[in-house]
Amino acid sequence: MAINFTNTSEEYLDQGMAKHLMADVVVLSVYLIIGIIGNSIVLAVYRFQMKGKSEERYFIPFLAVADTLTCSVCTINNIILDVINTTFSNSTICKIMFYSFALTSGISIFLLLSIAIQRYLIICRRQKLSLNTRKIMVALTVCLSVACSVPYAVNYGLNEHFSEGQFVGYRCGRLKHGFYISGLAYAIFFITLMVCTVLTLVFLYGRIEWVIFKHFNAQKLKQTNVSKESSASDKLPNALVMENIHSKTQELKHIGGLDTKSAVHSEWKNDSSIEITQSSDVYTESTAPECSSSAVQKEHSTKPNDLRKTNRLTKRKRRFKNKFTLMFIIITAVAVVCYIPVGMVVLLEGIFPDFWERLSETEVVIVLLLYHTYIINSILNPILYTFMDAEFSKALKQLFEKCKCSGKKSK
Repeated sequence: MAINFTNTSEEYLDQGMAKHLMADVVVLSVYLIIGIIGNSIVLAVYRFQMKGKSEERYFIPFLAVADTLTCSVCTINNIILDVINTTFSNSTICKIMFYSFALTSGISIFLLLSIAIQRYLIICRRQKLSLNTRKIMVALTVCLSVACSVPYAVNYGLNEHFSEGQFVGYRCGRLKHGFYISGLAYAIFFITLMVCTVLTLVFLYGRIEWVIFKHFNAQKLKQTNVSKESSASDKLPNALVMENIHSKTQELKHIGGLDTKSAVHSEWKNDSSIEITQSSDVYTESTAPECSSSAVQKEHSTKPNDLRKTNRLTKRKRRFKNKFTLMFIIITAVAVVCYIPVGMVVLLEGIFPDFWERLSETEVVIVLLLYHTYIINSILNPILYTFMDAEFSKALKQLFEKCKCSGKKSK
């Protein structure tokens, strides 16, 4: 019977299934190389260039470790499953493999949830997490992932695999017999957990975006008011000068209108003190605003420089924070999109125990490629850090320069 099983499996593989699975093996190999290199660079940058950075970056190295484990463990195990697709013989190893899939990918998802909670508290509640709280969150992330992955070890194992009604061997996957209710319950739980996680992330980042949007609108309104006030204050000294000159002119005309020209002339001639007083009065009133105008102009010329510097720094910090938050929003959105196919396949496996046997060879490859999209999430994170995190990009360049210099010295 064992000889017949081996021959049947080898015939089945020779008929073309191995060729179809080769495409999945190649894609997984690319995932493995890019994922390990990218996340190793992230860890190196945080280890040598960004050590002891702000609390906002606390979870990033842990996420990079989780992504490295996801890329390495999941890709290697899936390649093994593709290579010995219908010649699997050890049920325990099969269970360990699927448990490791759920564990590593679960840690990544729960870490993204922790980051979302942290961003929400910082931006919306103006609260900072203490170091102990952050450590507890990392520990809870691992514990939750361990607990949620246990059903994978229970509901997955070796199955008899048939193709077109012909027995072709044993395949590692969702158990078809004995655990149907358990598997269906876990599939429903998995989808529920996934939907709740997505809704939580949408709520948290929705609130964050709303606060940022309101802040931008308030800043725009404030800048508009400041520009109006500054333009009004620039015009104010000249207006005061003209108003004072006009009032003095009217006063002199009023005095001149009371007497005749000769009376006014004799009065001004005989009483020089009045002339001096009046002329000096006019001079003082007319020139004082000019002095105050120059003082105001000096004040406006010195103060705006300081204000511009502080505003520039504040804007830069605010822009950095908002871009940093936007980066995590994109990372989370990518994670949600990448994990949706996994949730759908798990649900279909729970509803239809013979799900994989219903598929043709081409459909199996397509579904496998979609099923492995969760690995893409772990690959894209380092790329997003590079293009969206200016501080990380700068530190990466510095590390690269150091490596170049050390390489030249060694030569």
